[in-house]
Amino acid sequence: MISRLKPYSFKPYPWQLENWNTIQSATRAERMAHAILFTGPVGIGLEYFSKCLAAGLLCDNSGDELQACGGCRSCHLIQGESHPDLVTIEPEEAGKQIKIEEIRRLIDFMQLKSQYGRYKISVITPAESMNRNAANSLLKTLEEPPGQSLLILLCHRPNLLPITIRSRCQQLRFKPAYDEATVRWVKENIETDENVQHLLTMAGGAPLAIPEMLENNIFEYQRNLLNDLFALKAGQEDPVKIAEKWKAYDTSHVLFWLSQLFSDMVRIKSLAKPVRISDPSMIGRLQELIKQLELHELTGFYHLLLENYGMSTGTISYNSQGLLEDVIIFWQNLNDPE
Repeated sequence: MISRLKPYSFKPYPWQLENWNTIQSATRAERMAHAILFTGPVGIGLEYFSKCLAAGLLCDNSGDELQACGGCRSCHLIQGESHPDLVTIEPEEAGKQIKIEEIRRLIDFMQLKSQYGRYKISVITPAESMNRNAANSLLKTLEEPPGQSLLILLCHRPNLLPITIRSRCQQLRFKPAYDEATVRWVKENIETDENVQHLLTMAGGAPLAIPEMLENNIFEYQRNLLNDLFALKAGQEDPVKIAEKWKAYDTSHVLFWLSQLFSDMVRIKSLAKPVRISDPSMIGRLQELIKQLELHELTGFYHLLLENYGMSTGTISYNSQGLLEDVIIFWQNLNDPE
């Protein structure tokens, strides 16, 4: 079972404190940039961190520490997602693009005078969803920002952002978290009988990704994928039917978890640590596959998985089943004596 996460408190998560200290230091030194790019893996809490920062900047009582009081008019409006000096731009639907019309709306908003006499704050999430026209229309605002304004871009895949955008923003990277404070937070906030350290490793150090992993029964999910790989290798399953089955799971999720499996296989083959898989039975089955393949074959397949995963989560539309069939055909041809 997964517990309900604690309500919004205006305090960053434990694994975000180093980044929070960086922001506080910039504020005290009056070096706060007009545009900040937050980057990090999905599940690291970029959106929550941006809300904490916005609350601290707009709060009537926060001071240089940026700790929002939670009781003033601005804090109540932020809690109700109705503050007139804070706007969030995001795709109309998950996986869709942010279009130029939305960025124009943001630009118009930024030019207005603050209603409460403090900052005008805009958040774009995920920033990599901006199409080319939208990103280009933002450049002038980045180069000539209005006074007392802050533009926050949240991005999980900064390589998809144009260099013209990245170069005009102060960048703050959120690193994967595996430390004791993070482990303690997971134990206190997420109900699970699984080994928390192993869960964090499987989540790539992104604690907020763990609830979805558990809801999707990730361990059974990975075992099913592994069974399919064995069946495909033995010629016991139709590749097209397996691709249809995986597509029903969700193409990007399948490619992500396959990439995790093969990352572990590469690590096992090369005697590197750590590995994400904690199920001894799965490790044993992985060893069977590893014995059949050379390291360069495993790494080649792993890079294909990463490439297709990138395409499945990018802003350009690809044929989902085609991406999966591409992976399956490559897999079947590995170590083929013919």
